[in-house]
Parts: sequence; C-alpha cells; structure tokens
Amino acid sequence: MEDRMFIIYGAGNKGRAYLQLLRRYNLDNRIRCFCDRDALLIRNIDAIPVVSYQEAVSMGIPFIVAARKEKAEEVVSRLKNDKKEFYAGLDKLLVDELHLMPRIDYEREICAISHIDTMDQYFEIAESEGALDFFWSAGGICRGLFDKLDLQNTVELACGRGRHVPRYINSAGHITLVDILEKNIDLCRMRFSDTDKISYVVNNGCDLSALPSEYYTSLFTYDSMVHFELLDISNYLKETYRILRPGGKALFHHSNNDSDYKASYDNAAESRSFMSKNIFAYLAYRAGFEIEDQRIVDWVEPEIDCLTLVVKR
Repeated sequence: MEDRMFIIYGAGNKGRAYLQLLRRYNLDNRIRCFCDRDALLIRNIDAIPVVSYQEAVSMGIPFIVAARKEKAEEVVSRLKNDKKEFYAGLDKLLVDELHLMPRIDYEREICAISHIDTMDQYFEIAESEGALDFFWSAGGICRGLFDKLDLQNTVELACGRGRHVPRYINSAGHITLVDILEKNIDLCRMRFSDTDKISYVVNNGCDLSALPSEYYTSLFTYDSMVHFELLDISNYLKETYRILRPGGKALFHHSNNDSDYKASYDNAAESRSFMSKNIFAYLAYRAGFEIEDQRIVDWVEPEIDCLTLVVKR
C-alpha cells in the first residue's frame, strides 16, 4: 500500500476487528484514525485517535467502512453524497484490490478475530438461561433432535467456552470439545478439570484432521456454523462423515440465509453466511449422509436458521 493512509469508519467491534486483521499483516500503521459519532467518549483505540466525521473528511484520505449491514448502507450513502473515497469493507481493499489473501481466508480470519475481541461480552449473554432455552428447553425443536444422538462418544464442534456441556455431560460417555480458539479450549480445560470424560482439540477452522476415522457416535454444533463459509461447511461435512461410525448421527445448526450470494459473517444480517436448507442438504448428501430431519427456525429474524440432522449408513 506504499504510503497510503486510511480512516476506519466505525470504532465498534467490527472496526476493532479490522484493525487486528491489518495488524496481522503489519498494515495497522496505515490507519490514520477511526471515525465515530461517539468520538468524544472513545477518544482512542490502541493509541489511534477516534475523531468526528467532520474532522475525518477534512483529512482527504479514503475511508474503510466498518459497520454492520444496516448501518453500513447509511454510511456508504453518506460518503457517496459527500463524494468521499471509500472501501465498503476491508475485504474490498485486502482481497479485491491488493490480493493479499483469498476471500475464504479473509472471511475465516475476520470471523475468528471478531470472536476473540468480543468473546467475553458474548459469553456473558450466551451463558444466560434465556439464551440456552432455545437449545435445551423440554419439548423444543433442538432438544427433540438432540435426543436422537448417541452420546456414547460425541464431538461438540465450535464448543466456545463449553456453555452447552453441563446440559448433556451426565448423558455422555465421552466428549471431545473442538474449537478454533486456543483460549476457549484452555478455559474449557479449567472449567471441566474435575472430570476425565472430556478430550480437547484446537483445530484450524475447516477440518477435523486430529480426530480418528469411524471412531465417534455423534457430532453436533450450535450457534457457530451459522457464521461459517459454505466451502468450510462442505469440508466439515466430509470430515464428519469420516470420523463417525456407521449409524452415527450429526446435528448442525446452520444458516438459512440465501438472499445474497455475497453474504458472509462480515456483511450479512445477524452475521449469517450464505447457506440454505436445501444447499446444506445437497452438501450433506454429497458427503455421504442421509438427511433424517430438517427444521427451519427463527433467530431474531424469521426463518434465518436451520437445524439439520444427518445419519451415516
């Protein structure tokens, strides 16, 4: 980028995630400042000043828009009206213009970084009884499908900090917790240090290569795969088929957002990546599974998610 400088428009979680990703590529020194309506309250982020829009436009350098979908549309409209140079997302700069990485790598990295920076706040909410009711309430859709899994030797993919484990540990023979974030796995080790029925794996976010073939009786994942890239989901389905014993089942909570083929964690409503009930069924079938059940469910927005139960014959 030579000596070009940029302004990140938005000093919230997304803007901070953009800064962290730029830092991984030693490009954070290209950020002159953040622009945010709460500039006087925030003041600075990692010694980078946060300024008002009026001050930012006076600098005459491009903006990188770091706002969630609804707000981003408003920001883009404002910048267009004011005839300011901008990138509608960090991907427009790093992937489309500079070609620093493939798009799937960008989406995978920005999703992981966003979860690192916001995980404490997220899990404070996610551990609440109300947040868990969707998955575990008696008579609920999730619980009905989960009860069809054989928990003799089960895998929880993208386990986070283990919020679901207390709900099923007494029914499980052995549990393998898998997550891309080492911090999450370390916290799970401490949280469940009083039991020897749990194994722990840090993976790369796209496969289960550390797990042996035809060894497990079931796998499930909740409130995580909704953010995964379609290509990663396809690979996970193949890997899940590989590790399950014949007769084993897997339960996936995934996105049902097919309104825009460009949808991703970085730009879509509720951070739901591009996927649908039928596309998921197709990928699972091609991986070798039979589809036992599928249920479209609401999550803030109507019919934005789906639960799919598959079986390996």
